[in-house]
Amino acid sequence: MDERKRKAYRTGVIVLAVLAALTVAEFYLSITGLNWASVFLTIALVKAFLVVRDYMHLGRLFGEEEH
Repeated sequence: MDERKRKAYRTGVIVLAVLAALTVAEFYLSITGLNWASVFLTIALVKAFLVVRDYMHLGRLFGEEEH
Protein backbone atom coordinates (compact mmCIF):
# COMPACT_ATOMS: atom_id res chain seq x y z
CA MET A 1 0.00 0.00 0.00
CA ASP A 2 1.42 3.37 -0.88
CA GLU A 3 1.62 6.22 1.62
CA ARG A 4 -1.47 8.05 0.34
CA LYS A 5 -3.68 4.99 0.71
CA ARG A 6 -2.25 4.24 4.13
CA LYS A 7 -3.00 7.78 5.29
CA ALA A 8 -6.56 7.61 3.93
CA TYR A 9 -7.12 4.26 5.65
CA ARG A 10 -5.78 5.57 8.96
CA THR A 11 -7.99 8.66 8.72
CA GLY A 12 -11.02 6.50 7.96
CA VAL A 13 -10.39 4.29 10.98
CA ILE A 14 -9.91 7.30 13.28
CA VAL A 15 -13.12 8.91 12.02
CA LEU A 16 -14.96 5.63 12.52
CA ALA A 17 -13.74 5.49 16.12
CA VAL A 18 -14.78 9.11 16.75
CA LEU A 19 -18.23 8.45 15.28
CA ALA A 20 -18.60 5.38 17.48
CA ALA A 21 -17.56 7.33 20.57
CA LEU A 22 -20.03 10.12 19.78
CA THR A 23 -22.79 7.56 19.28
CA VAL A 24 -22.03 5.95 22.64
CA ALA A 25 -22.04 9.40 24.27
CA GLU A 26 -25.43 10.14 22.67
CA PHE A 27 -26.79 6.87 23.96
CA TYR A 28 -25.66 7.44 27.54
CA LEU A 29 -26.89 11.04 27.50
CA SER A 30 -30.29 9.88 26.26
CA ILE A 31 -30.74 7.24 28.97
CA THR A 32 -30.10 9.85 31.66
CA GLY A 33 -33.41 11.39 30.65
CA LEU A 34 -32.04 14.89 30.39
CA ASN A 35 -33.35 16.96 27.54
CA TRP A 36 -30.21 18.66 26.32
CA ALA A 37 -31.35 19.44 22.80
CA SER A 38 -28.40 21.73 22.09
CA VAL A 39 -25.93 18.99 23.06
CA PHE A 40 -27.65 16.43 20.85
CA LEU A 41 -27.83 18.90 17.97
CA THR A 42 -24.14 19.70 18.30
CA ILE A 43 -23.20 16.01 18.34
CA ALA A 44 -25.40 15.36 15.29
CA LEU A 45 -23.82 18.24 13.38
CA VAL A 46 -20.29 17.07 14.21
CA LYS A 47 -21.14 13.54 13.10
CA ALA A 48 -22.74 14.79 9.87
CA PHE A 49 -19.69 16.95 9.12
CA LEU A 50 -17.32 14.02 9.63
CA VAL A 51 -19.35 11.72 7.41
CA VAL A 52 -19.62 14.26 4.61
CA ARG A 53 -15.97 15.28 4.82
CA ASP A 54 -14.38 11.85 5.13
CA TYR A 55 -16.74 9.30 3.64
CA MET A 56 -18.63 11.06 0.85
CA HIS A 57 -15.48 12.20 -0.98
CA LEU A 58 -16.88 15.61 -1.90
CA GLY A 59 -13.36 16.96 -2.08
CA ARG A 60 -12.83 15.00 -5.27
CA LEU A 61 -15.55 17.02 -6.99
CA PHE A 62 -13.75 20.29 -6.43
CA GLY A 63 -10.13 19.18 -6.25
CA GLU A 64 -7.50 18.26 -8.75
CA GLU A 65 -8.16 15.50 -11.22
CA GLU A 66 -6.45 12.22 -10.51
CA HIS A 67 -4.24 10.66 -13.16
